[in-house]
Amino acid sequence: MNLRDFEIRQVTTCYTLVGQNWVPRARQQTASSPGGGVGDPAAPRPRSPAEAEARGPEGLLRRSGSGYEGSTSWKAALEDTTTRLLLGAIAVLLFAILVVMSILASKGCIKCEAPCPEDWLLYGRKCYFFSEEPRDWNTGRQYCHTHEAVLAVIQSQKELEFMFKFTRREPWIGLRRVGDEFHWVNGDPFDPDTFNIAGPGECVFVEPTRLVSTECLMTRPWVCSKMAYT
Repeated sequence: MNLRDFEIRQVTTCYTLVGQNWVPRARQQTASSPGGGVGDPAAPRPRSPAEAEARGPEGLLRRSGSGYEGSTSWKAALEDTTTRLLLGAIAVLLFAILVVMSILASKGCIKCEAPCPEDWLLYGRKCYFFSEEPRDWNTGRQYCHTHEAVLAVIQSQKELEFMFKFTRREPWIGLRRVGDEFHWVNGDPFDPDTFNIAGPGECVFVEPTRLVSTECLMTRPWVCSKMAYT
C-alpha cells in the first residue's frame, strides 16, 4: 500500500456524509442518539413530505409558511360537516321564528283595526249605530241582528244619559213588554227601579229625558249596540 492509498482510506474511514456536509465520525456519533449514528443501519431514515403523505392519514402534511402543519383529511371533513349542521340549525330556527310571528300577527290583527265599524259611535266599551231612516221596531231589530248587534241595551244610568244626548229623533231601543213585564232583547233582566217607563205600549223608545213605550208598528229611527273590539 502506498501513501496515497493510505490517505484515501483515512478519509473514507474518518469522515461520513451527514445531509450535505462531511463531518468526522466521532462528531456524528456524538450528535446521534444513543442507539447509533447516522451510519447505523438500524437508525430510521428521515422521510420526505411526499413519502409521509403516502403512508396514510397520520402522515398527511399541509404546507404552512416555511414548514408543514399537521392537518388530516378526516379532520377537515368533520369541520365541514359541523359547519353544515350549524347552518342548517340556524335556518330551521329562523323559519320557526317567522312562523310564530305570522301566527301572532294573525291573532292580533283585530287590534290593529278601529274599535268600532265605520259609521258607528264608540262610548265606553260599546259601539252604537244611530239609524237615519224610520222603521218599525221589528225591522230595526232585524237590521241590528244582521250587523252582529242588538237593538240598544242600556245597562246603567250613565249609559242612559249618553242615549239622551244622542237621541233627539227618539229612536227604538231593545226593550219590549212581555205580559206585565219588560225584557231586554239580549235576555238581560230589566230593573224597574233603575229605569222608569212611561206609556201603555209594548215597544220602548228614547225621548230626550225619559223612556216611553208605544205600539211596535210605529216607525221611527233605531239604535243598535254591540261590544267594541278589544
